[in-house]
Amino acid sequence: NNVVQDPSYLNTCLAYHVMERAGLPAPRCNFARVRVNHVDQGLYVHVDSIKKPFLARHFSSDDGNLYEATLSDFRPEFRGTWEKKTHKAENDWSDLDAAVEALALPDETLMAAAAAVFDLDGFMTHWAMEVLVGHWDGYAGNMNNTYIYADPEDGRFHFIPWGADSAFGDAQIFIGGEGKLPDAVFAFGHLADRLYGHPE
Repeated sequence: NNVVQDPSYLNTCLAYHVMERAGLPAPRCNFARVRVNHVDQGLYVHVDSIKKPFLARHFSSDDGNLYEATLSDFRPEFRGTWEKKTHKAENDWSDLDAAVEALALPDETLMAAAAAVFDLDGFMTHWAMEVLVGHWDGYAGNMNNTYIYADPEDGRFHFIPWGADSAFGDAQIFIGGEGKLPDAVFAFGHLADRLYGHPE
């Protein structure tokens, strides 16, 4: 990764290291000097790919559905924005549809329904770590740069951080959801927004 958003070259590895220490399935990260045909291309950040070997290391199996978010969310209007990374030939999006349906429920039934489709404890750690390292361009702050994985063992979505090169920086307009939330809260993503607004 050429980390064009991070002139220090440190943000990505620092963010993933902190997230991993918090118990999240964060990518491994180190550094590499790249040479092509004996021409020095400079320093690059060497980031673990979110593929089957990564899934096998962090989850019960690598056979679940993996999705990447690029400005994606759990609302009907975002249905076509998730990119399926495994089982691409199968036109089965029922797990994502169940997540959208759960988050459309009223507060009275939201928590039980969300807990059935999301690893809520894991998500709350993921959410807190995005805020603490200033990863504003992740799921909670910008519905972006994250993966979700449906672990076959429990069938629930687990969040995997990604694209943390802009961490530890200015959170721009996404902190506080354009003024409606305190500055210490990212709750632009629908799951974060519903949980933050829930009395429990």
